[in-house]
Amino acid sequence: MLVLRSNSASFYVYPDHMQHASVPISFQTMQVLSDLRSVSATGFGELAERLKPGHRTLLRKIVFDQKCMLSMSDAETLHADLLLIAALPDKGLNSFLTATALLLADRLQGGAGADDLYWNWDAFQEHYRKGPSPIRAALMNGFRWAHNTRRVKLDKLPEGHDLQTYDGNDLSRILQLIARSMSSELRDLVAAVGPEDTREVHRKALENCLKGSCILSEYGGWFPGEVVEIVSLDTSHPAHSACTALILLDSIETHDAKGRMAFRWEEQATGYLQMKSDLGTAILAGVRHLHEMAMEWKPYSGWAPDALVEKAVVVPFPKS
Repeated sequence: MLVLRSNSASFYVYPDHMQHASVPISFQTMQVLSDLRSVSATGFGELAERLKPGHRTLLRKIVFDQKCMLSMSDAETLHADLLLIAALPDKGLNSFLTATALLLADRLQGGAGADDLYWNWDAFQEHYRKGPSPIRAALMNGFRWAHNTRRVKLDKLPEGHDLQTYDGNDLSRILQLIARSMSSELRDLVAAVGPEDTREVHRKALENCLKGSCILSEYGGWFPGEVVEIVSLDTSHPAHSACTALILLDSIETHDAKGRMAFRWEEQATGYLQMKSDLGTAILAGVRHLHEMAMEWKPYSGWAPDALVEKAVVVPFPKS
């Protein structure tokens, strides 16, 4: 799985007479662009086949070297062809989706592509829904963020399932399985990180939570929330992944109202990326779901733009 870090993001501002300014740097912009660039890279081959042989080298440069941002000369050569491919889903769904992703990425970066893609959205929403779930979600989030940042004005925003790479119910079941996989001994160890006089209460509350919905906030918050939070921050604890699953389940339920997962992503993103595949995939799926279900989810919200570009980590694009 390719990990796309924030330092892959490039933002340029063209003079007003040439093009609008790019969207300001934020985690949301970086995440949306990362996904659109990944769609463009994955679908590069089929898109290139739709172009004249002499234009394929230029397309490769735009996608891989320029991070899906067109210069004025690029636009003069390829923009009309890309718009045409992005308007002909019946000629090849994959190349159609890839061209749309590339044009959206260019639009969000303030590139030279002048079209705001409103007509594409109006005409082809149903075709976007036919793409594999990661590609569909990348495009739908791209259009939503383009609307929110005034790069395009949509009559109706995408919502719900359209925006989600993973089905929310399936994701919740997987995270519950991970949380409930804690043995009795592990549950004892989780409770043991609390003050001695509270451990018995924490242990009973944890048992009730795991037998029930696994939503911490439905069980009083402090018990067992205190010990679960502590363990979820300790990567050496044997129940770390199970407690992280509990934090994620509560964050998804509350749209991370208290910022617990936003903070953990800032602090532990690299660790999540290094988790063994079955657990790591589920954790990353949960974090991606937070981004997709609510644009107000904002890790790194207090960071300066230069720190974001240097250190922030986006959620890897999942393989379809």
